[in-house]
Amino acid sequence: MQAKTSDYHVLDSLKDGRTVLVRALTPADRCLLVEGLQHLSVQSLYFRFFIFKDSLSEKELDYFSNVDFVNHVALIAGFYKDGIFSPAGTGRYIVSAETGARALPGRPKRAEFALTVAEEYQRLGFGTILLRHLAAIAAEAGIEELYGLVLPENVNMLNLLRRSGFKYRRSLNAASEWEFTIDLKALPGEGTNPKG
Repeated sequence: MQAKTSDYHVLDSLKDGRTVLVRALTPADRCLLVEGLQHLSVQSLYFRFFIFKDSLSEKELDYFSNVDFVNHVALIAGFYKDGIFSPAGTGRYIVSAETGARALPGRPKRAEFALTVAEEYQRLGFGTILLRHLAAIAAEAGIEELYGLVLPENVNMLNLLRRSGFKYRRSLNAASEWEFTIDLKALPGEGTNPKG
């Protein structure tokens, strides 16, 4: 793990053995976020945002591309093709306001995570890789739980979480969304290593 998350830059391997780059998302990646939306189906966009949308507003693009790497951490994963970075997916977590700096005593520090993987790269391991790296960064930052909301019909994400190897609990909320909570305290000492 690198000391400064905003400089995060590591190589990892997909299930098929191909090497991918996982790095911190920067404001310069704004155009890659816009391009990435073009590689998502209507269904994938709905699964990510829980509403139908085909683009992000300027305000949303600012929010998603300008992160502080303390309360909002974002990673991008992909390949280099002919010297040009080709993104396959992004992952991020945002520290929950009610459990961050103003957390009540005894309440775990939590962050909500979200993953987005381009259609052509789904089911290859990008989501798992991004989640592993986010979990490692979060655990190192003192976050005790990562949670994510998943629609019941989002089978790919449900399968990813079931196969992730993380200890988690799940509950169905009032909006009929699954909330998966990953216990980062349950990671073994070496488990905070993203490759672990």
